[in-house]
Parts: sequence; structure tokens; C-alpha cells
Amino acid sequence: MLVDSLLELAVIENQDIELIRYYNSLLSDHQSDIVYNKHDNLPATKFYDDFDENSAFQVTPLDEFPQLQIIKIESDSSGIYIHPRVGAINSKFGWRDGRMHKGIDINLNRGDAVLSAFDGMVRIASAKGAFGNVVIIRHYNGLETVYAHLSKIKVKTGQVVLAGQLVGLGGSTGRSSGPHLHFEVRFKGQALDPSSIISFTENKLHHDSIIIKKSRYGICAYPSNAPLHTIERGDTWFEIAKRYGLTMKELCILNNTQKRYYLKIGQKLRVH
Repeated sequence: MLVDSLLELAVIENQDIELIRYYNSLLSDHQSDIVYNKHDNLPATKFYDDFDENSAFQVTPLDEFPQLQIIKIESDSSGIYIHPRVGAINSKFGWRDGRMHKGIDINLNRGDAVLSAFDGMVRIASAKGAFGNVVIIRHYNGLETVYAHLSKIKVKTGQVVLAGQLVGLGGSTGRSSGPHLHFEVRFKGQALDPSSIISFTENKLHHDSIIIKKSRYGICAYPSNAPLHTIERGDTWFEIAKRYGLTMKELCILNNTQKRYYLKIGQKLRVH
């Protein structure tokens, strides 16, 4: 199936060939582990009570979240991270056109490979309304990732997948103005800002563990080793405070100031 999927791509790159070799070695050594069997080794059972294969999300109410928790998202037990698709960011997480955009849009061409970010199990692999053809994977680290607007789905519900495995081909199905990958990261149904966890310029995790925090703005997540935030284009005091689950007053106190001042790109603010 992996080889067939690669043959549908417009260009087969060296990294795709290396990935096939990697999977072949795993399949040779662990054939019984990489099979379609949704009843074996369900991921993240300490975070989820069930494995709903019909509803896109069951959002856990805020009052059921602990105030703060640290989750290891890359380790020997939970596996590594592989960037799902390298490309320019068309649209960021946050409010857009009067509605909440709960993911990041990555530019691609129709038929481009879309890869699983972590090891896990496919919970949804079908057409779902505005998502179009979508794959939702539950990972062993407790996160779920979403890959939407696919032209083709290359996995099945209940299938065990590895980080870097092909899950679909890029497209523009559902509510979409052109080919792109709508990519989300969720925890217990709550959408997290992917850019708070993943560097989309370096195509890697910011850190191997994250803090998930409940605040007046909802649920936020950020690297557990992040005492400082580096100012990027478009950052504001309010957005930075919201991103790290702080109030404006708390952010000012952390930075030894009584009021907001003009932020410069590259400047650092203490956030933790």
C-alpha cells in the first residue's frame, strides 16, 4: 500500500524512498504490531475513555481539565515527531473572518504527500463536512492530529500508523478555496495552537514536552522549557498573554513593567 501510494505522487523524493526502506525494516521485525486491528493497544487510554470512530471530536469541558499538566510528546515510548508537510503557512491559528480557525493551513499541491506527525492509530478516515476528506489520528502521547481537505485518504479507521507514514494526498475537498493542508493539534477535543508546539520554520518540535494549561481564554499549550517568548511579526501583548495562559497583569509583572510598550521583532518577553 505504501509503494502504491508513492507511485501516485508527481515526484518521488529520496526521503520517500528512505521512508519505504525504514518501514520495510520495521515490518520485517514487528509484523504483528503494524496491522489493522483497532482492538489492540488503543493509544492514550489514560486520557480517553473511548475510541469514537464516528464523531470528529468529543470536546472535554474546561471544568474537567486540571489547571496545569505536563505531557511528554516525544520519547522512546511515544515515538518521534515527523513534520506532516513542509510548506508555506497560508493561515495561522486564531480568529479569521469572524470564526475561529482551529488549525494551521500549509500550502501544497494536489497529490502531495501528507504524513502522520507521530505514531498512533487512525480514529477517523472519511469525508467530514467542511473538513472534506479528513484523517484524524490519536497518538500515544495523548494528542490527536487532524489532516483535512485531502484529495485521497490512504489509511483506514483503526489502522496503526508510524510517524512519517503516508496518510493521504493533498487536495481541496470540503470548504476550501484551493489546495492546502488544514492541520490541527487537539487534546481531549480542545484545539491547541500548533505553532505553540511545533516550529513551522524549522519543521520540528519546540521541545519534547509541553505544558497544557487552563486559563480564562480556554486551553493553551506551550513548550515546558519556554521561559521566554521571542517576538514575531504580528505579536501583541494580548496574544502573547493568551498563548501562555497569562493575564495581561501577570505578563507585565513577569517582565517588570507596569504597562505595555512597543514590541520589536526578535525581542524576548518572559512568560514562564
